[in-house]
Amino acid sequence: MQKKSIKRSRVNNFDKYYIMYDPTIVELMDKIGNDHFGVVDIVEYLTGKKFEQCNKSNYTTFLTFNTNLLRKGMLKHMAIEPYSSYYIANQICRADQEAGVILADDNRRTIGQIIDREGRKPAAVFISVISSNFPAACAAILVLNRVGIPVVIGGIHVSTSPNDIETYIGRYLPRPELVSQVIGAGDLSTMKDIISDIARSDMKKEYHGETPIEDGVWGCERVEELPKITPYFMNKFPVIGPIVSRFIETNVSTPFLGCPYSCSFCSISSFPKEKRRFTSRSPEDFTNELVDKQKNGINFKNRFYFISPDNLLVGGKKLHDVLDKMIESPLAINYAAQISIEVADDEKLLEKLRLSGASHFFIGLESLDVRNLEYVGKNIVSRMKKEGKTPEEFYTGRIKKIQDYGISVHGAFMFGMPYDYFNSLEDHSGKHIVEFCKKNKIGIQPTCLSHLPGSLDFIKGIEENELLYGNPGSMDFFCSLTIADLTESNRTIPDALFNSPLVAFYMLYDTMKRIGAYFNTMGLAYSISTKAWKKPTSKGFLTLKNRMVDAFAGVGFQLGCSAYYELYKELATSTPSVRGAFERLYGIEKNPEIKKMFRKYIEEFI
Repeated sequence: MQKKSIKRSRVNNFDKYYIMYDPTIVELMDKIGNDHFGVVDIVEYLTGKKFEQCNKSNYTTFLTFNTNLLRKGMLKHMAIEPYSSYYIANQICRADQEAGVILADDNRRTIGQIIDREGRKPAAVFISVISSNFPAACAAILVLNRVGIPVVIGGIHVSTSPNDIETYIGRYLPRPELVSQVIGAGDLSTMKDIISDIARSDMKKEYHGETPIEDGVWGCERVEELPKITPYFMNKFPVIGPIVSRFIETNVSTPFLGCPYSCSFCSISSFPKEKRRFTSRSPEDFTNELVDKQKNGINFKNRFYFISPDNLLVGGKKLHDVLDKMIESPLAINYAAQISIEVADDEKLLEKLRLSGASHFFIGLESLDVRNLEYVGKNIVSRMKKEGKTPEEFYTGRIKKIQDYGISVHGAFMFGMPYDYFNSLEDHSGKHIVEFCKKNKIGIQPTCLSHLPGSLDFIKGIEENELLYGNPGSMDFFCSLTIADLTESNRTIPDALFNSPLVAFYMLYDTMKRIGAYFNTMGLAYSISTKAWKKPTSKGFLTLKNRMVDAFAGVGFQLGCSAYYELYKELATSTPSVRGAFERLYGIEKNPEIKKMFRKYIEEFI
């Protein structure tokens, strides 16, 4: 069990405080099929203590989990913080001017450690969850409710699956009136209602928020943030990397949120339009937040950003306004962002993006087989056909154009698609992706095609009995939420891949291993650094120092993307506490031909 010394906080200056909790993903896949494992047992699993022994004198020890049973997510491997936690913490402070907020997770600072340090209970614990960390949230709620601490839970999973709290832990809550859900956004109006109701001990079962993002929700000194994640991926850079990694931080912000589209594989596709409508902060507010971080000077702790909308292009005219304001300001940053490949068709926009500090793009390419792209409803297919190009041809020219602006790229590819193929460990469709990535000097974000809870595909998958590990309401489904981070597939694997989750995961792993290999990664980094030097940001034009940082940023973000390999290696390999994905998937493999093919390969991961 991890034990840490936590310094006393400035929150003690306030009459009350709240905790904003970002749960970690719990390793639960080994519990699938265990008829004797129930939701309450997750507390004992994570703490080594019987839940029935939890009481007012020892409950904080039940709120610090065994870190050997937790897994890092993709964002933590790349040293990126969840913006939702910071945003909601600031929103709480706006709603309650007399309180402070302390951020918690299950690694750097736990709920139990905070309460022990403060010597008093929080007024409430707020939790924001995605599907993969929902089980950890449930474990914490069971303990908090047992000692009468109010909980407010929201986030994507709660919003798309509002019945799961009642289904999985409702019967175990001695005081269910102390658990409330926020469906939709945590806007200021909603937060004020919640804070008022907590003060009156009269919380509603549900609150419904409408506005995804608002101005002014940043910079509150009453928010105690978590220690920053060290970007260990910088250690790959010879000699200077380990030194620089201690001085670098990746910051997160967003100018707008919401999505007007209804992609069937997306968690929010079943949301009513008013719940996911596009909403923008003012360009001034967004830029001022970033400039404020640099008010005492520009350094490696406030220079690098991840700008977090799912697709920057959704901003349209608003995006242009934001970029203009950033370029005009004294701001000097380098940032990564998610964006669609169509950005390459607007060179005026590309120019603005680079001048504003764009250094790296995450782009959803998904597959190099047009039939797979059609299967997932990729909008770009019609343009490929109109131009008479294959996906590889279509993507190649546009990637080069982006890189020529000094912006590095990594592509998101999905595995377990209907038109993937697998002939042997050395011959599968991932090899084509490897060749494409090396040829175009890009990194890769590998994911498995899955049915994300709440999505239209998920709803259809239930109807057609496609979920590999059971439907909502079952314990197997609850445990399988672990892999809702897209590291493995939770849906029926296509016939072409022998209906084998082992094959799908292997293809993903093998592809990432080849792209994330050290020498390949360093080659990608060197290539983009030279292009970034030739095409500096607006501040890079002004000074040699800023131009050097522009070139360095291209290297850093490319190294960050290679961290996916370390993530998957960690998930694939067994430990004394948890079976790795390869050992576990091999154990449930039913095809004797596949078992024979993988027998020797699996040994190195056990």
